[in-house]
Amino acid sequence: MAKERQLTITNPAIGGSGYLTLSNIQADAAIEAGFHAAIHQCRGLAQAGGPLCVDVMVREHEVKGSVPHHVDYVNGFDMAEAWRAVSSAKDFERSFPRGLTVVTDFYVEEPILVSGSRKGPRYLTREEFLKKFEELIDKGYDLRVVAYDFKKHKLRTIVKGPFSLGVIVADLDIRQDDRFITLPKEAAVKGILNNVPQKADPAANEKIRKLNQDAFASGYAAREQFVGSQDERIILI
Repeated sequence: MAKERQLTITNPAIGGSGYLTLSNIQADAAIEAGFHAAIHQCRGLAQAGGPLCVDVMVREHEVKGSVPHHVDYVNGFDMAEAWRAVSSAKDFERSFPRGLTVVTDFYVEEPILVSGSRKGPRYLTREEFLKKFEELIDKGYDLRVVAYDFKKHKLRTIVKGPFSLGVIVADLDIRQDDRFITLPKEAAVKGILNNVPQKADPAANEKIRKLNQDAFASGYAAREQFVGSQDERIILI
């Protein structure tokens, strides 16, 4: 009997309400595509600039209650938080039995206060984080990394959510892996527009809607236009 397709996206971050909106976007995209979705919120210490994590489960059947699940995609707006989501797993194979794909911005959030030592500041560069991911891959872990440079697209930070969803949707389309639920582009856009903040001015609303749609399209195109082998484990776009 074939196993049921699944998809769970975890969104680790430093922040607050924006990431709850992001989870609603992802869940609504799944619902618009005819799937069921559930959101698990771990708000953490957002008000103090602490870590939080929001998981979005997408299933072909109704999700009831608190269901144990495994993560398939890490959506990291910050490379340090993406690495935290991976490195905090005590058992990689049990936490990510279908393998894990990390989608992350190259951006590294530097702490407001850095404790120095003779070995230097206690945070890593993006190259050092990539090296850590490579080390796990070299050890045989079923891990993929899709890293994008959001800054080069000259988009407002507030639309990084639609952009990263575009990357994830394109990655699922390209992989065509029957273990995972794929989200149609049209459904993803509807999920985004369902959560666009509304203003009193209709013209302003239309401008915001277009901005979000364009950000999604940019993320999708960035992943789709990758020219390297699809078997690569570290994909830089």
